Amino acid sequence: MRGSLARIARPLHLRMSDEPSSQKTPDCFHPLLPRMDVQQPSSQALETTEASEDEYSERQSFSTESTFEQNTQPHGSLTLVNGLALVISLQIGAGIFSAPSQVSQFVTAPGYGVLAWFLAGLLVWTGAASFIELGLQIPENGGVQEYLRCCYGEFMGFMFTWNWIAIRKPAAVAIIATVFADYLCHTFSGSESASRLLVKCFGVLGIAVITFMNCLGATTGAKAANVFLVLKLGTVASIILIGSFNILFIKQNGTSAAEQGWFQPDPLDGQFDGLWSWFGGFVTATFGALFCYGGWETIGFVLGDMKNPKKDLPLVSNGAMLVVIISFVLLNITLYLCLPMAIIRDNYTVVVKFAEETIGRWASYFFSIIIAISALGAVNANVFATAKLCVAASHRHYFPRILANMHCNTMKEEDEYLETVLSSVPNWCRALICGFAKRTASLRWQKKVPIFAMIMNGLIASFYVMIGSFNSLVTFIGIAEYFFWFFAVLGVFVLRRRPNPERESPTYRTWAGNPIIFAVVSGMLILRGVLSDPLQGLMIFGVGTTGLVIFYKTFGRAGFQSIN
Repeated sequence: MRGSLARIARPLHLRMSDEPSSQKTPDCFHPLLPRMDVQQPSSQALETTEASEDEYSERQSFSTESTFEQNTQPHGSLTLVNGLALVISLQIGAGIFSAPSQVSQFVTAPGYGVLAWFLAGLLVWTGAASFIELGLQIPENGGVQEYLRCCYGEFMGFMFTWNWIAIRKPAAVAIIATVFADYLCHTFSGSESASRLLVKCFGVLGIAVITFMNCLGATTGAKAANVFLVLKLGTVASIILIGSFNILFIKQNGTSAAEQGWFQPDPLDGQFDGLWSWFGGFVTATFGALFCYGGWETIGFVLGDMKNPKKDLPLVSNGAMLVVIISFVLLNITLYLCLPMAIIRDNYTVVVKFAEETIGRWASYFFSIIIAISALGAVNANVFATAKLCVAASHRHYFPRILANMHCNTMKEEDEYLETVLSSVPNWCRALICGFAKRTASLRWQKKVPIFAMIMNGLIASFYVMIGSFNSLVTFIGIAEYFFWFFAVLGVFVLRRRPNPERESPTYRTWAGNPIIFAVVSGMLILRGVLSDPLQGLMIFGVGTTGLVIFYKTFGRAGFQSIN
């Protein structure tokens, strides 16, 4: 089976280039054309059971490279407990400290806000259950990209990677940077209503600082990543415990702080009159909750490093989903019990108001600092992981080869190469680019720092910070990524119906209702999200069309015929 999977995993351009060629390959190439003589990287196994969030974010990016060669490494050393902790840590991110405000803005009562968090959790649970079967049938460390490539061909794998680098990852960095800026502005200004322009500037500054540090070759390391993880989990747990103590022993009312009650709409709030309008708002709120549940799809990356995946993978997935759903629902119930609905809606730094109400103003500064630090750590993990993902995509010829330093064979050839390629640009621009390349040459060639990829992603993320808002970016990400999740879970039925005598009989089959429910609900969310904000749908369509053109120019018609 490993032999067949290795064949499946090989990219189309490598399979097409198996035949020998009599042409001599030049030393340097145009940065946008495929290059076939570069040695492809292989995946690397984690060397410790103490896997951190930073390590696994990096692993996700490197895992896309694992399909160039047959994976001959044995299963890793992740135990059931290790895998459970890892998936939980990847799902609980900094967004949970601002998303309750976004969700509350698009529901008419606190009860519907809690319902949005609960239903979003159930939805991703059905998706995660479907991914268990896909992961056991396609045990390559490529996650969703490999599921799509195996089920639908090279084109879908390319489009997923294109979407991930152009939309999902940089937009997520922009959201996390906004969370960092919101809480940082409160720390220094003492005000929850800081200018949005100031918040955006601080968000861009945070991305710039982290990108610059990573360009110098600095990373937080496993110990620092574990600290960020403890900060996030500790903050979530402390909110639930402090709020519960306040409700039981101080307020002693056990009712929602919203005057209208749990499911009674606010009579003064007429923005969602009518069922269709209410459903549109609820879909937008659900996208906010789904963003916070993000990380459930990483179950495919965990698979390759588990000691006993066939036995432990279902337990890891189901156990992690149960813990995260309960945590998110309890956290939001606590906020609604301790704060009025109007306060939650008006403050993205909702934890600040919670701390002031339950403990005192000094606690609001403490929570602001803790959340700002943990958010900055999440920005760092995502910036580094996205750059590595760009490098992997360049090795697959999905992106320009210069992002992976594949435009030349050696550092010495780069000066002449740049002079030739940039011969038509103005002298001052050519001198600026060549000077930057010369100053960063040792980092890029000797330390293998993907500087060009980091700068590109930093610019895209900064662009999203400046033009977007928390609400719009959450919906933007949701529509883009759930389009691919929709096709990925339907891959369960594709593999079940596709005859393959070399593939072992599946040892785990998810309930058929799981992928059906996920696909139907995801389709409804995507459709209603596009109708609610047609401009976002148009932007995503434009990004997809651009990817389609690039794929056709790179792989030709044969690329659309490659179904593995």
